[in-house]
Amino acid sequence: MRSNVKLGRIAGIEIGLHYSWFVIAALMVFSLGQRFHQFNQSWSMSEVWIAALLTAVLFFVSLLLHELAHSLVAQKRGLKVTAITLFALGGVSQIKDDATDAKTEFWVAIVGPLTSLVIGLGCLGIAVAVGWHRSIEPRTTVTSVLVWLGYINISLAAFNMIPAFPLDGGRVLRSIIWAATKNQNRSTRIAAVIGEVVAVLFIMYGIWRYFSGAGFGALWIAFIGWFLLEAAGASYAQARRKVTATPGMHVSDRHTAGRNA
Repeated sequence: MRSNVKLGRIAGIEIGLHYSWFVIAALMVFSLGQRFHQFNQSWSMSEVWIAALLTAVLFFVSLLLHELAHSLVAQKRGLKVTAITLFALGGVSQIKDDATDAKTEFWVAIVGPLTSLVIGLGCLGIAVAVGWHRSIEPRTTVTSVLVWLGYINISLAAFNMIPAFPLDGGRVLRSIIWAATKNQNRSTRIAAVIGEVVAVLFIMYGIWRYFSGAGFGALWIAFIGWFLLEAAGASYAQARRKVTATPGMHVSDRHTAGRNA
């Protein structure tokens, strides 16, 4: 995915925004403004919208840190990273090289969710330190921003660890299968199939929730399932093309050849 707005470089990695980012950013600010106004009637409208804007900006900073964690670990493991693009559904690190071993795949995949988890727990910890209690709705601007960022980053970490390839959790699963089978192509196929099963369950659950009266919010679950289903199929197809790019050579052979070159 190409970025439409380039923001600069970090560690040689180009940072940019896809045009869809602006749409979701506007929707997020509007949604947060409504939420803050609903639970904090004493706030002035300027406080509401400043808090909403600040929260949205910090959320996308946390997304960038999530992707930077992937990219920096990938670089440390010898993989080439060209860019990070933030878009409507999150962010993507453009890692040009494939992991050559299961250990690299594992650490590159899991560091993103771990980063989001640390950010989330850190935000909640600071909120508690400045006077917030879990049993009550946050009332100050600072605690409201911190609590929302805390829960959304923990949710992001949990969502990304769903074992649905090509989510981070699916890639962690693939690395474990890869380490057990010593076969990258087979591990990709198994992880992709598991990802497709999880995606279908998301779609079915979302549709069931919608017809049970949950409203259009349930359709988002089905949409996420559809997105995962398409992504799993596309990722496996791409992996197969790379494996078959050299006729008569298996993945393990290619890795051996690379080491001996």
